Amino acid sequence: MSGKLKIVISDFHLADGQESGLLNPWENFHHDAKLAELLRYYSTDYYEDEEVELVINGDFFDLLQVRYDGGFPDEITEEIGAAKLTACLEGHPVAVRALADFIDVPKKRIVVLPGNHDIELVFPACRRVFTQFVAGRPEDERVRFIIDKPYYEFDGVQIHHGMQFEAMNRFNWKRMFLSKGRRQPILNLPWGSIYLLRVLNILKESRPYIDRVQPFSLYLLGALFFDTGFALRIIAMSIHVFFVTRILALFKRPREVSLVATLQLLLEYQAFPNFEGKVKRLMRKHPRIHTVILGHTHLAKVRRFGGNRTYVNTGTWTDLISLDIARPGLSRELTYATVEFPAGQPAQTTLKSWRGYHDLWREIHY
Repeated sequence: MSGKLKIVISDFHLADGQESGLLNPWENFHHDAKLAELLRYYSTDYYEDEEVELVINGDFFDLLQVRYDGGFPDEITEEIGAAKLTACLEGHPVAVRALADFIDVPKKRIVVLPGNHDIELVFPACRRVFTQFVAGRPEDERVRFIIDKPYYEFDGVQIHHGMQFEAMNRFNWKRMFLSKGRRQPILNLPWGSIYLLRVLNILKESRPYIDRVQPFSLYLLGALFFDTGFALRIIAMSIHVFFVTRILALFKRPREVSLVATLQLLLEYQAFPNFEGKVKRLMRKHPRIHTVILGHTHLAKVRRFGGNRTYVNTGTWTDLISLDIARPGLSRELTYATVEFPAGQPAQTTLKSWRGYHDLWREIHY
């Protein structure tokens, strides 16, 4: 056991900040003060002398939605990744200060897993930038990164961001970089990242909510009737980018684009996937695992299976717009998981919603 309490968060999607009165359509995180409350609670009073580990389970940053040199390049070098991460950290000083204050308390540490929106953390320069901002130096034993494999395991618990569970966002962990014919290595991005960079980021400039609506298929169907021109633009851009990056690329860059991966992408695609079946199969394959914690889907849930096995998804702290008749409307639940270690018992995981202190007011940024 490596800690008496672990707090697991994911999918905060910090971009390069929001200036009051100006719209930044690519910034989705507006709960810096609530994050500071959460970390203060778990590092003071009762928890001040306790071992507490904050596990950042991917997509804490949304580097895919941070502009570089005025655009969204899809050939991402280490230099570009470090510049975008610096912009995020400078754009969220309250969140950065909260992380720094947390690890300044004895027996507190941070473990970071990259997600598909902040996979740049596999670059050493990006890890140094993060650690410098949080710990005051480029390397610190209180900040650990999980980059040798796509999950973090301890005491029968596996924590995955979740992008490896679907073809659209799955990374080739054995070939994270492409270097042949290039001056510098670039990230080997899956098609989901390319689609966001070349399509969704462009569309968000006029419809900032487009990546927060679920199910997306229902939104697109409605848009065909009520926002026809925009819906047709979505369809046309999607077809064009898929043809260029997946069909033509099969002939132009056969070593970088796989026909099998392209077919999997088409067959498995879901805008908000449900991983329960895959979690059950993982547990059957690895009987030592009794708990799996994921993020990625943005849909918070907890499921108990037979044999005292648990699946938890930590959801997101960004606003979700649901068109699902079972739970319609805007969701702002600040969800996270805790893993505790009762004496003589297996680790116990709980899904929670942070309420914090009562706010008398909340700033409207735009």
